[in-house]
Amino acid sequence: TYDELLQRTIDYADAIRHQAPGATIAGPSIRGWQIYFYSALDQAEGIDKRPDRRVHDDLPLLAWYLGKLRGHERRTDVRLLDMLDVHFFPLDGTQQAGESITNEQRIRATRSLWDPTFRDDRLGKEPMRLIPRMQHLIQENYPGLGLSIGAYGFGAESEMSGALALAEALGRFGQLGVAAAYHWRAPVAGSPADFAFRAYRNYDGKCSTL
Repeated sequence: TYDELLQRTIDYADAIRHQAPGATIAGPSIRGWQIYFYSALDQAEGIDKRPDRRVHDDLPLLAWYLGKLRGHERRTDVRLLDMLDVHFFPLDGTQQAGESITNEQRIRATRSLWDPTFRDDRLGKEPMRLIPRMQHLIQENYPGLGLSIGAYGFGAESEMSGALALAEALGRFGQLGVAAAYHWRAPVAGSPADFAFRAYRNYDGKCSTL
């Protein structure tokens, strides 16, 4: 629920601050389009009913969550959250290498990170624009936080479609000022996905970076 998510964040982050004051704390580490707007209870009951959201001023979950943590900082002078963290796996069920249509979808899916004109068919008419959407959410509700993509992946890392999707995502993370992004599992050495990382972090074999 809204309240459970907030309280768990406060409890754990407060403990971390006491033990490691300089730690960077990211949260709430969630994934999926609906969870940005509705709690697990809302989704279980049906988002048309959204009983949890309705008793929290009908505010989208992340907007409410950030606002409450900002209020907590104002009252206590302790910042419990440094980065808003969300996860990004756009191709659930189609992450394995395969048909050309899947490979095309994989590369196009990177546009959900940034493109205001790109609409994922699974989301209806609403563009995801994950990075600018989350940055706007931060600016509106808790200015000063960074944005973390706590886990992401496109699959097919042994094929060029996976490597191209990964290279595109890495470029967008840098271009748009994402503070941190964590690829789900290290690519196999020498794989196309590995070379996508090398293009930014070791393009000449001498640790030169872009």
